[in-house]
Amino acid sequence: VFLVRVLNWNSKLCIYINDIGRNTQTFSDQALNTLNNYGCRSFNFLKALFSDKIKHFLLKKNLNLLVTNQQAQTISQQQDMYITDPPYGDAVKYEEITEFFIAWLRKNPPKEFSKWVWDSRRLLAIKGADETFRQAMIASYSAMAEQMVANGIQVLMFTHKSTNIWASLASIIWASGLRVTASWYIVTEKEKTIRKGANIKGTVFLVLRKRAKMANCFRDNLCEEIQDAVKAQIDSMIGLDKQVLSENAEGLYTDADLHMAGYAAALSVLTAYSHIDKKDMMQLAKMPEITGKKSMVTELIEFAVQTAVRFLVPLGFEANEWQYKLKPIERFYLKMLEMECEGTNKLDDYLNFAKAFGVKDAENLMGERKANKARLKLATEFKKTQMKTGDEFAGSLTRAVLY
Repeated sequence: VFLVRVLNWNSKLCIYINDIGRNTQTFSDQALNTLNNYGCRSFNFLKALFSDKIKHFLLKKNLNLLVTNQQAQTISQQQDMYITDPPYGDAVKYEEITEFFIAWLRKNPPKEFSKWVWDSRRLLAIKGADETFRQAMIASYSAMAEQMVANGIQVLMFTHKSTNIWASLASIIWASGLRVTASWYIVTEKEKTIRKGANIKGTVFLVLRKRAKMANCFRDNLCEEIQDAVKAQIDSMIGLDKQVLSENAEGLYTDADLHMAGYAAALSVLTAYSHIDKKDMMQLAKMPEITGKKSMVTELIEFAVQTAVRFLVPLGFEANEWQYKLKPIERFYLKMLEMECEGTNKLDDYLNFAKAFGVKDAENLMGERKANKARLKLATEFKKTQMKTGDEFAGSLTRAVLY
């Protein structure tokens, strides 16, 4: 354990940040960065890593434990619980992270794991975000579902901002004969550089159970259920955030966190039904997705995002005032202005929020459109444009204030 700690904090892949005069961890951004000016730590700065205060939990001696290393698709022993942290469309390169530590540990492996195959199994990794990836995930979760007792559970940890990835996850859960019965949003990031703007601070924990019965719902009713579930989830998190803000200047969640929690709430509603509009969702989910064509699930997930966005009220606004007195494009501009103050600068975030707010053309509101240096126009940059052009921003109170 101590060797692994030192490797993470004192390798030639640790970035030295000149502005604050300190080093980052090797995996501060979940990638191996080749550097020409890396940072090093002397033993005086490393000795804290050798503390014996390691979190651990003792297990009863009479427990019959078996530790194996195998593909999820080949599981053949029945279990009560599965805990998985699957790949998120190649967002995390697990094999790279594993190989970095394996290169050191395989020379003198811990005795408990001496019989393990010290290899990252790179060729067996489920990678990508295409149809091959989805089918491999379905095969894995179907195998676990088959080897799960009737009242067993699966805990699935998931983090992603993409609507399409969440829609794909819904289809994986359906096709595996599972349903989401609960979801918990856990804050996992402590770094202040991470915990701001549109960055995600945490991970969604989805509790999955076997589908016990057949149930049908019509799409119109489903939209109402999704809206109620998303509102309840957002209200709960905002309430918790307010409690923390009363004691701390920094809240728990960013808007990206609330977005992701909205996805999870939608999944708990969607997967509760085996049929939607009398269509067998398990069979539909197993069918290959058609490139360029939106599935019904994707459309419902997008609806959940739009619902979540409506409840993301900036500080200083009343909820009714925000929802009913402002145009969608005004809400987009003011919300993104608030997020810019928190550090948002990625073009993707602007495009995603424009879509969520139902803004047809946000192009005219952008001062910069660079991938990682995007921003809205300043009041002086609008000049006299968009005052009498008849576009959706013209004539709004926000445009008049900017003028």
